[in-house]
Amino acid sequence: LRVTHGLREDLWVWLSFLESLNGVTMWQDSLLIRDALQVHSDAAGSFGFGVIFGNRWCAQRWPDSWVSSRICRDLTFLNFFPILVAVHLWRADFQDRRVLFWCDNLSVVQVINRRASQSPRVMRLVQKFVLLCLEANISFTAQHVAGTDNSTTDALTCFHEDRF
Repeated sequence: LRVTHGLREDLWVWLSFLESLNGVTMWQDSLLIRDALQVHSDAAGSFGFGVIFGNRWCAQRWPDSWVSSRICRDLTFLNFFPILVAVHLWRADFQDRRVLFWCDNLSVVQVINRRASQSPRVMRLVQKFVLLCLEANISFTAQHVAGTDNSTTDALTCFHEDRF
């Protein structure tokens, strides 16, 4: 059995979770998809990202270091990033709940639903995301939304305050 770097990182996620597990499990408030909390996100390589949860939102431009490097060309990474930000920001609201992430990037939808990516850069985000969700008992899924139907988040991402 060959233990790759990626496998070691996956094992670290599980070890971190198991070390913090107190042995208590909780049923989620709702197991129905229709009762899931709704989060909408978007990212633009030349601008930044935006994420909306209910009447709360967050938007930020990409760091200059990302713009000058190849990171801003990795649209899967960029579109996954605001989803990780959402879990960090609203973790307490998401705890013991089901969360549905709406994203206009089909690759990100597949990464979230499979909990895996071929990209090491994206996989590092996935591992952080999964660990946060395990620790807070957040059940999650993602669905694709057409870019034309994601106009509010798109406006937020591109900092078009007049459209948001």
